[in-house]
Amino acid sequence: MWQYRTWILVLIVAMPGCAVRSPDPCRSNDWYAIGYQDGRAGRSSGPVAGPHRDCPEGLAEPELTQYLRGWEAGLGAYCEPQNGFQLGIAGHGYEGGCQGAGEAEFLRAYHQGKHIHDVEAQIRRLDNILAVNESERDRLAQSIQQRQTELAQVPRDVEAYEMLRAELRELEATAAMVEAEIDGLQAALREQHAQLALLRQSSDSR
Repeated sequence: MWQYRTWILVLIVAMPGCAVRSPDPCRSNDWYAIGYQDGRAGRSSGPVAGPHRDCPEGLAEPELTQYLRGWEAGLGAYCEPQNGFQLGIAGHGYEGGCQGAGEAEFLRAYHQGKHIHDVEAQIRRLDNILAVNESERDRLAQSIQQRQTELAQVPRDVEAYEMLRAELRELEATAAMVEAEIDGLQAALREQHAQLALLRQSSDSR
Protein backbone atom coordinates (compact mmCIF):
# COMPACT_ATOMS: atom_id res chain seq x y z
CA MET A 1 0.00 0.00 0.00
CA TRP A 2 2.79 2.43 0.86
CA GLN A 3 4.34 1.80 -2.57
CA TYR A 4 1.07 2.81 -4.22
CA ARG A 5 0.95 6.06 -2.25
CA THR A 6 4.56 6.80 -3.16
CA TRP A 7 3.81 6.48 -6.87
CA ILE A 8 0.77 8.75 -6.51
CA LEU A 9 2.98 11.45 -4.97
CA VAL A 10 5.54 11.11 -7.75
CA LEU A 11 2.84 11.48 -10.40
CA ILE A 12 1.34 14.54 -8.73
CA VAL A 13 4.69 16.32 -8.54
CA ALA A 14 5.51 15.41 -12.16
CA MET A 15 2.16 16.58 -13.59
CA PRO A 16 2.30 19.90 -15.49
CA GLY A 17 1.01 22.78 -13.43
CA CYS A 18 1.31 20.87 -10.19
CA ALA A 19 5.00 21.46 -9.55
CA VAL A 20 5.98 23.62 -6.58
CA ARG A 21 6.63 27.15 -7.86
CA SER A 22 9.30 29.46 -6.56
CA PRO A 23 7.92 32.50 -4.80
CA ASP A 24 7.81 35.71 -6.83
CA PRO A 25 10.90 37.73 -5.75
CA CYS A 26 9.01 40.96 -6.47
CA ARG A 27 6.51 39.99 -3.77
CA SER A 28 8.55 37.94 -1.32
CA ASN A 29 11.62 40.19 -0.97
CA ASP A 30 12.14 42.36 2.08
CA TRP A 31 11.66 45.62 0.24
CA TYR A 32 12.21 47.72 3.36
CA ALA A 33 15.70 46.20 3.70
CA ILE A 34 16.41 46.66 -0.01
CA GLY A 35 15.29 50.28 0.17
CA TYR A 36 17.43 50.86 3.27
CA GLN A 37 20.50 49.44 1.51
CA ASP A 38 19.93 51.69 -1.51
CA GLY A 39 19.48 54.74 0.69
CA ARG A 40 22.44 53.84 2.90
CA ALA A 41 24.56 53.67 -0.27
CA GLY A 42 23.48 57.23 -1.18
CA ARG A 43 21.49 56.23 -4.26
CA SER A 44 19.40 59.34 -4.84
CA SER A 45 17.58 57.68 -7.77
CA GLY A 46 16.29 54.89 -5.53
CA PRO A 47 12.58 55.71 -5.74
CA VAL A 48 12.75 55.86 -9.54
CA ALA A 49 15.21 53.14 -10.50
CA GLY A 50 15.77 51.01 -7.43
CA PRO A 51 12.60 48.90 -7.22
CA HIS A 52 12.64 48.16 -10.93
CA ARG A 53 16.06 46.54 -11.04
CA ASP A 54 14.65 43.04 -10.66
CA CYS A 55 11.00 43.70 -11.39
CA PRO A 56 10.41 44.85 -14.97
CA GLU A 57 6.71 45.41 -14.26
CA GLY A 58 7.39 47.49 -11.19
CA LEU A 59 6.24 46.93 -7.63
CA ALA A 60 2.79 46.68 -6.19
CA GLU A 61 1.78 49.52 -3.88
CA PRO A 62 2.53 47.69 -0.58
CA GLU A 63 6.03 46.67 -1.73
CA LEU A 64 6.78 50.15 -3.09
CA THR A 65 5.65 51.73 0.16
CA GLN A 66 7.96 49.47 2.15
CA TYR A 67 10.83 50.19 -0.22
CA LEU A 68 10.37 53.97 0.09
CA ARG A 69 10.22 53.79 3.87
CA GLY A 70 13.46 51.81 3.94
CA TRP A 71 15.10 54.09 1.36
CA GLU A 72 14.31 57.24 3.34
CA ALA A 73 15.66 55.69 6.53
CA GLY A 74 18.84 54.53 4.77
CA LEU A 75 19.39 57.88 3.10
CA GLY A 76 18.97 59.59 6.46
CA ALA A 77 21.81 57.46 7.85
CA TYR A 78 23.93 58.07 4.75
CA CYS A 79 23.55 61.85 5.06
CA GLU A 80 24.84 62.02 8.63
CA PRO A 81 27.93 64.31 8.80
CA GLN A 82 30.05 61.57 10.39
CA ASN A 83 29.31 59.30 7.44
CA GLY A 84 30.18 62.13 5.07
CA PHE A 85 33.54 62.52 6.81
CA GLN A 86 34.24 58.78 6.52
CA LEU A 87 33.28 58.78 2.83
CA GLY A 88 35.64 61.68 2.18
CA ILE A 89 38.57 60.26 4.11
CA ALA A 90 38.16 56.97 2.21
CA GLY A 91 38.27 58.84 -1.09
CA HIS A 92 34.74 57.93 -2.18
CA GLY A 93 32.80 60.22 -4.48
CA TYR A 94 29.57 62.02 -3.68
CA GLU A 95 26.81 62.19 -6.29
CA GLY A 96 24.38 64.52 -4.60
CA GLY A 97 22.24 61.98 -2.77
CA CYS A 98 21.53 64.25 0.22
CA GLN A 99 18.93 66.96 -0.05
CA GLY A 100 17.58 69.75 2.11
CA ALA A 101 19.13 71.65 4.98
CA GLY A 102 21.25 68.72 6.16
CA GLU A 103 23.24 68.58 2.94
CA ALA A 104 25.40 71.60 3.80
CA GLU A 105 26.60 70.04 7.06
CA PHE A 106 27.13 66.70 5.32
CA LEU A 107 29.21 68.38 2.60
CA ARG A 108 31.36 70.27 5.12
CA ALA A 109 32.24 67.01 6.82
CA TYR A 110 32.72 65.24 3.49
CA HIS A 111 35.11 67.86 2.14
CA GLN A 112 37.05 67.87 5.40
CA GLY A 113 37.56 64.12 5.12
CA LYS A 114 38.33 64.38 1.41
CA HIS A 115 40.99 67.00 2.10
CA ILE A 116 42.71 64.65 4.54
CA HIS A 117 42.51 61.85 1.96
CA ASP A 118 44.07 64.06 -0.72
CA VAL A 119 46.93 65.19 1.53
CA GLU A 120 47.64 61.59 2.55
CA ALA A 121 47.66 60.57 -1.12
CA GLN A 122 50.09 63.40 -1.91
CA ILE A 123 52.37 62.28 0.92
CA ARG A 124 52.41 58.75 -0.50
CA ARG A 125 53.28 60.10 -3.96
CA LEU A 126 56.09 62.23 -2.57
CA ASP A 127 57.41 59.31 -0.52
CA ASN A 128 57.53 57.15 -3.65
CA ILE A 129 59.35 59.83 -5.66
CA LEU A 130 61.75 60.41 -2.79
CA ALA A 131 62.55 56.70 -2.59
CA VAL A 132 63.37 56.63 -6.32
CA ASN A 133 65.63 59.67 -6.00
CA GLU A 134 67.41 58.27 -2.95
CA SER A 135 68.04 55.03 -4.83
CA GLU A 136 69.44 57.03 -7.75
CA ARG A 137 71.64 59.03 -5.38
CA ASP A 138 73.08 55.80 -3.98
CA ARG A 139 73.72 54.46 -7.48
CA LEU A 140 75.47 57.67 -8.50
CA ALA A 141 77.59 57.64 -5.34
CA GLN A 142 78.82 54.15 -6.20
CA SER A 143 79.59 55.20 -9.79
CA ILE A 144 81.49 58.27 -8.58
CA GLN A 145 83.53 56.19 -6.18
CA GLN A 146 84.32 53.72 -8.95
CA ARG A 147 85.48 56.50 -11.32
CA GLN A 148 87.65 58.03 -8.59
CA THR A 149 89.29 54.64 -7.98
CA GLU A 150 89.90 54.19 -11.70
CA LEU A 151 91.38 57.69 -12.00
CA ALA A 152 93.83 56.96 -9.21
CA GLN A 153 95.08 53.95 -11.15
CA VAL A 154 95.46 55.61 -14.57
CA PRO A 155 98.49 57.81 -15.44
CA ARG A 156 97.59 61.42 -16.24
CA ASP A 157 99.26 61.37 -19.63
CA VAL A 158 97.00 58.55 -20.85
CA GLU A 159 93.99 59.43 -23.02
CA ALA A 160 91.69 57.35 -20.82
CA TYR A 161 92.45 59.65 -17.89
CA GLU A 162 90.64 62.64 -19.45
CA MET A 163 87.70 60.46 -20.43
CA LEU A 164 87.38 59.24 -16.86
CA ARG A 165 87.59 62.81 -15.55
CA ALA A 166 84.82 63.92 -17.92
CA GLU A 167 82.64 61.02 -16.82
CA LEU A 168 83.34 61.86 -13.18
CA ARG A 169 82.35 65.51 -13.64
CA GLU A 170 79.11 64.47 -15.37
CA LEU A 171 78.29 62.03 -12.59
CA GLU A 172 78.97 64.64 -9.91
CA ALA A 173 76.77 67.20 -11.69
CA THR A 174 73.94 64.68 -11.95
CA ALA A 175 74.38 63.73 -8.30
CA ALA A 176 74.12 67.40 -7.30
CA MET A 177 70.83 67.76 -9.22
CA VAL A 178 69.43 64.62 -7.60
CA GLU A 179 70.49 65.86 -4.16
CA ALA A 180 68.71 69.17 -4.81
CA GLU A 181 65.60 67.24 -5.87
CA ILE A 182 65.76 65.23 -2.65
CA ASP A 183 66.02 68.40 -0.58
CA GLY A 184 62.94 69.81 -2.35
CA LEU A 185 60.98 66.62 -1.82
CA GLN A 186 61.86 66.49 1.87
CA ALA A 187 60.75 70.11 2.29
CA ALA A 188 57.47 69.35 0.49
CA LEU A 189 56.91 66.32 2.71
CA ARG A 190 57.46 68.37 5.85
CA GLU A 191 54.89 70.88 4.62
CA GLN A 192 52.36 68.15 3.77
CA HIS A 193 52.82 66.44 7.13
CA ALA A 194 52.30 69.76 8.93
CA GLN A 195 49.14 70.37 6.92
CA LEU A 196 47.90 66.85 7.68
CA ALA A 197 48.48 67.37 11.39
CA LEU A 198 46.38 70.57 11.30
CA LEU A 199 43.60 68.85 9.37
CA ARG A 200 43.50 65.94 11.79
CA GLN A 201 43.50 68.30 14.74
CA SER A 202 40.58 70.16 13.19
CA SER A 203 38.71 66.92 12.54
CA ASP A 204 39.25 65.74 16.12
CA SER A 205 37.55 68.90 17.39
CA ARG A 206 34.41 68.27 15.29
